[in-house]
Amino acid sequence: MTTSSLQLPARSGTGIRVFVMLASVATILTLTLAPRALVGPARGLFMRFAHLVANPVVEPMTYAQVESTLNALMFVPLGAALAILLSRRLWVLAPMIGFVLSIAVETLQSRIPGRVPDLGDVVWNSLGALAGAIVAGVLRLVALGLRRLRTRVSSRAGRMRRE
Repeated sequence: MTTSSLQLPARSGTGIRVFVMLASVATILTLTLAPRALVGPARGLFMRFAHLVANPVVEPMTYAQVESTLNALMFVPLGAALAILLSRRLWVLAPMIGFVLSIAVETLQSRIPGRVPDLGDVVWNSLGALAGAIVAGVLRLVALGLRRLRTRVSSRAGRMRRE
């Protein structure tokens, strides 16, 4: 058995998927583990931007609701990227990995001055990873259906030409 027979087949777009996953993890770790003095001003700007852009949605929400929503949204790209990187059978691990990362972040926050761990953050982060994985799963199923449809159409067209 040669080493080339042990290699996994290259999948189109794997590099961008890995990049999105790594960028998601880096963003999550930066936003959740950096000292408040560094993240606070950026967070304030983002909250003002969110109110400016999504005012009809966020206006009736409390600060806690906006923060919970942002926690969930922060983990959506991670859940989606992981679900796409994993096989169709293993995509369900994506939300679990998001949950584990969230637990790790909250545990580390307990050791950083000015950071406050919150079990509610774990819940919202995990829901975000789950939402991202579900969206990726649905998109994967739609793409698979379209590929199958295209294959059927092209094989029928080939048979019609031969007849």
